[in-house]
Amino acid sequence: MTSTGQVGSQQPVVNSYNGWDPLEEVIVGNAYGAAKAGFEPAFNPYLRDPSARTREGYPRAEKDIEAAQAQLDNFAKVMRDRGITVHRPTRTDYWTPVKTPDFEVKGQNASACPRDVLLVVGDQIIEATMGQRVRFFEYLAYRELVKDYFNRGARWVAAPKPSMSDAMYTKDYSTIELPFDADTHPALTEFEPCFDAASFSRIGRDIFYQPDIVTNDFGARWLARQLGPEFRIHRARFKDPHPQHIDATMVPLRPGLVMMNPERPAVDDTVRLFKDNGWEIVDAVPSVTDTIPRPDEVSNWISMNMFNLDEQTIICEEQEEPMIKLLETLGFSVIALPFRDVYSFGGSFHCCTLDVRRRGGLRSYFPKLDG
Repeated sequence: MTSTGQVGSQQPVVNSYNGWDPLEEVIVGNAYGAAKAGFEPAFNPYLRDPSARTREGYPRAEKDIEAAQAQLDNFAKVMRDRGITVHRPTRTDYWTPVKTPDFEVKGQNASACPRDVLLVVGDQIIEATMGQRVRFFEYLAYRELVKDYFNRGARWVAAPKPSMSDAMYTKDYSTIELPFDADTHPALTEFEPCFDAASFSRIGRDIFYQPDIVTNDFGARWLARQLGPEFRIHRARFKDPHPQHIDATMVPLRPGLVMMNPERPAVDDTVRLFKDNGWEIVDAVPSVTDTIPRPDEVSNWISMNMFNLDEQTIICEEQEEPMIKLLETLGFSVIALPFRDVYSFGGSFHCCTLDVRRRGGLRSYFPKLDG
């Protein structure tokens, strides 16, 4: 690799516009040092019972960390064996307190899910603000990697860090008996820009986001201005009582094919936009966790949280047999891997990766929006 930010003489060291171009380099998360978060205002949409406000955080059990780490390491090895460059975040102890002028938490979170913290668009890496106080400093686990990418030519941007003061969260949200609605009953105010990177889905020039319990419209406006007119940011809304991230709701699988969550239908024109531009829409199948106990950290649609190596090859959890069969009928070659021990650390394959470099360029997949 050269100092001009190129791999050989062809492609930038950071280059990714979608989730299906051939994968060349990726970051995979770690479970080391993980903690379970205590209550904070960002958890109000999940923990509506006032008694939950006293929930204390704690360090994760070593046996759980070891089990999750073994599956993460195996996932990384499978990709390395296919010639893909894999990096890992710095090992971090998350059972440490954080205190700022605006908030205090006894412990933090984990580095299992780089997808939440960093957003790659083209040749730039963008550090998300994050919407939870326990994740305020999570970006530091990736700082050495990001510095190296910058030193080799990538663009590096950190979104304005919010105060995460009480003014950022809707007052008394947990005591108001209304379902989440981004327009009439949001969990976040528009006090300052706020977003998790996983609330955005990249489809070439078009980037979709869901305003949810960790991402507000102010954050999306900041991102739109940062990216400039070359990209189109679309606000997508789905029927979901506590939406967090978009990758178990709307999952683009390859050009012209998108998977939607039938339990969370769109409440706007998102589906029409896909159909008008020739996309096939397929309903997802729920996870087998509807019959096998699952951790609270993931929904019964964790089956949708898959990871493409290219347009034909996709990685899926080995017990998700209904999803595997569906993918095979859609023409995919499926790599089935064990990953259930990772679920309680925040997600599955898509959450636990950041595709840093894919072989491909910027394209429009919505031709009726061009011109």
